[in-house]
Amino acid sequence: MASTSNEIVSQRGRPKLVHDGYVYVREMTSKDGSTRFWRCQQVGACKARLHSCIDSNEVLKVIGTHSDEPNPGAIEMASRRCSLKRRAVESQSTPLQLIEDAYEGSSLAAKLVAPNPESLAWTVNRARKAERRPPAIPTSRATITIPFEYTVYQSEPGLSESFLIGDSGEGDEQRILIVVVLAEREGFVLPACYALLPNKSEDTYRRMIRIIRNAWPCMNPEAISMDFEKGLINAFSEAFPAAAIHGCLFHLVKNLKKKLTELHLMSRYRTDGNFSLSSRMIAGLAFVPPSSMDNVIAELAVFLPEELMPVLKYFEDTYVGSLRHIRPDGSVVRQEPLFPVRMWSVYERTINNDSRTNNYAEAAHKRLQTEFGVDHPSLWRLIDGLKKIQHHRDILLARYISGLQPRAKRKTYRKIPNTSPGVYFFESLLGRAYIGGGLLLERGF
Repeated sequence: MASTSNEIVSQRGRPKLVHDGYVYVREMTSKDGSTRFWRCQQVGACKARLHSCIDSNEVLKVIGTHSDEPNPGAIEMASRRCSLKRRAVESQSTPLQLIEDAYEGSSLAAKLVAPNPESLAWTVNRARKAERRPPAIPTSRATITIPFEYTVYQSEPGLSESFLIGDSGEGDEQRILIVVVLAEREGFVLPACYALLPNKSEDTYRRMIRIIRNAWPCMNPEAISMDFEKGLINAFSEAFPAAAIHGCLFHLVKNLKKKLTELHLMSRYRTDGNFSLSSRMIAGLAFVPPSSMDNVIAELAVFLPEELMPVLKYFEDTYVGSLRHIRPDGSVVRQEPLFPVRMWSVYERTINNDSRTNNYAEAAHKRLQTEFGVDHPSLWRLIDGLKKIQHHRDILLARYISGLQPRAKRKTYRKIPNTSPGVYFFESLLGRAYIGGGLLLERGF
């Protein structure tokens, strides 16, 4: 009784076999691998079985009698649903268009058992999502192969643009991928680039900058705000010698907190108000006019409790320069510090109402973590997440282009007196310490 049959696919992607109005599901394969055994999909009462040839899909025999009635309408609908899934991944038509095309000319019996349109739309979307399943996670940087769909970004339907703007190339174990550094224009801060780096070496940063400049030849920032990372500072200073390099006040304070932790002083910092205020005075040096730095440090050394002297010494050696000698006229000669005063001082920036931190970058990092939901996303999940975030950035860019004003700063940070709080604080360090600390420094810590 040899005859042919046809296969359909279940909603879970498993094969089913249709024969003489009945649907069978796969059960097992013969030991010699030549025959496939099927059972009726009606689980329970029906004991009918079917054997088919694996090579030709030919039905070899049917065993037993079906206890259920054949349902050609349901079979037709299942076949059309398979066709709908196939067309969903091959066509860019809308789900509604695909549903209408798939069921055009269907029989009345099929229409009577058809799922509702919402369910069919979900079928289309699930099929498309499964087709876009990310590639396997690469085992090394050198073997990363970026599929085309991960290298482009669709800013709006039908309009695509390059998203992967630079790549040091396959086979490079120190490979750098540049996907899509924050840029500020007239109060708007927008991500201009995301860099995926193998390490934090100075050479890696140099390579990163070269790739960025190849993709963005006109890049010429006036000022760059960054963490206190020497390799990063050296690389950007070399590439953009005319740009002002600013250290972030937030990270300056963070480094001081690390020093307090090393000296086992953080517990006292949290519980002793006077000690906490004295600690903040060291961070307050960032608001001192650079020309007054030596005098203020001398005053601070007299005022601070003995336990904070190692912290002040660390700050002086790292950010101001170790004291070498004092000239007869009272001027101070210092060694070159690791991070010069001009880099971390926020005196001028405060007076000019410029940003004192790179909180924009911190906010961007937080937004990324929220989107990914994990600390270490795969490369493909990372790129997909960046594309989603970019849609929000497009809104900000559109606001900038249209001439709208950026969102105003918080009122707390806009209420800055004509005289810088830092200047006011250090005009008379001992007499006005509490006022200065209350106005500004506790926000920094």
